[in-house]
Amino acid sequence: MSRIVASLPFLALPAPVWADHGGPLASAPLRPFTVAILAGGLGFVAVLLLVVIVRLMRQGRGGE
Repeated sequence: MSRIVASLPFLALPAPVWADHGGPLASAPLRPFTVAILAGGLGFVAVLLLVVIVRLMRQGRGGE
């Protein structure tokens, strides 16, 4: 426990972050709203497919 407490000040120190990838990744090709709509749509389709697969699997076990 004392090791964790002793390391807390070290974790609060600022550190350089290398997040700028540059090149074609420097600017997003799509607007944030478009990305949100695409992500929401893909999530909805994934859940819909999961429901269909589960229903088909349950139906194949004898209609329980």
